[in-house]
Amino acid sequence: MLKNIPRTRLLLYLMVIGLLPLIFVLAGIYGKKQELAQLDESIQHVQQMALTFKKRQAQNIAVRNHFRDADHFYIDKYLETLTFLEPEIEALQKIVNNKNFAGDPVIKKRLEQLTGETNSLSFTEGAVQSYPHYQETTETLVRPVEVNIEDVQKVLSRVEGKEIDGNRPGPNRPQLLVLDFKLDKKRHADNNEVYVMNMKLLKREYL
Repeated sequence: MLKNIPRTRLLLYLMVIGLLPLIFVLAGIYGKKQELAQLDESIQHVQQMALTFKKRQAQNIAVRNHFRDADHFYIDKYLETLTFLEPEIEALQKIVNNKNFAGDPVIKKRLEQLTGETNSLSFTEGAVQSYPHYQETTETLVRPVEVNIEDVQKVLSRVEGKEIDGNRPGPNRPQLLVLDFKLDKKRHADNNEVYVMNMKLLKREYL
């Protein structure tokens, strides 16, 4: 049967057969390289994940240490005790205390509104959500309050824990995150800049 095959073709067949082991070896080497490359990529990915985890863990520990001595009653002490629109209150008190004051009920009502509970921050607490290292509580403002720009800066300073235009936060602030914040400008008879402010906070306390 081999005698019927031309010599050139036979040589070609023999060369191909001779090259097969080399081809298999090269294919094996290429496959091994591919496996090693994939393994190296997997190792790098795992190392990156470990590094990210360590950084995140370090950040979490730093945050827990920072808020470890937080005051549970911070909102009661440093937010719900604030008085807003003090310039207007002072102006209205001067009018009311003037001996020539005719007893305008509108002025009296406005003064009572600004100095009473209706224009003070009052938060209602939601259900406490407990986690392994901390607990969270939603603090929702019971009703909107009237404020000016200086009042907004004062509130945000105490919520965010940083000085804003001379306003400073109270000591031992818990971690407070603003979930919702609305500020709508209100028309005022004296052309003063008065805004209606509403907000919702998330209080996070570390255990």
